[in-house]
Amino acid sequence: MAELDQLPALDLHPKGAVVVAGEPWSGADCVDDTAGAWLTADRFYAYGGTRREVVEYYGREASALGWRPADSLSRGLDRGYAVFCFESADRPSITLSFDSPEDLREFYGTQPHPAELLGVDARTFYSWSAEAETDGSRIDC
Repeated sequence: MAELDQLPALDLHPKGAVVVAGEPWSGADCVDDTAGAWLTADRFYAYGGTRREVVEYYGREASALGWRPADSLSRGLDRGYAVFCFESADRPSITLSFDSPEDLREFYGTQPHPAELLGVDARTFYSWSAEAETDGSRIDC
């Protein structure tokens, strides 16, 4: 988990994006549910810009480090919840996912919202996370 949590691509974020530190927002964990077990390392951000700006940033910067989008980066941007996956031939996949403030309250019970806790003016909330098998090998998108 520590190796996954230190993946250099996880340090990427647009200027002005503020990481929400600590559980359940950011960190590494071993997930074990009915579908099996896997490792995950997450970074949760509050950002004053748009989803499109975030997607364009990661499309450019993650690609420069060797991660390519598995699908179109324009699909689903306007939905409440949207997910984009980036793959590398020999490294863990990385997922970019957007949540609505309502979803965040429902799933994490956030009151006040994380942006308020940080004292930032944010309208976009997203997770940038790497996932791998329990032995550290890559998982396909």
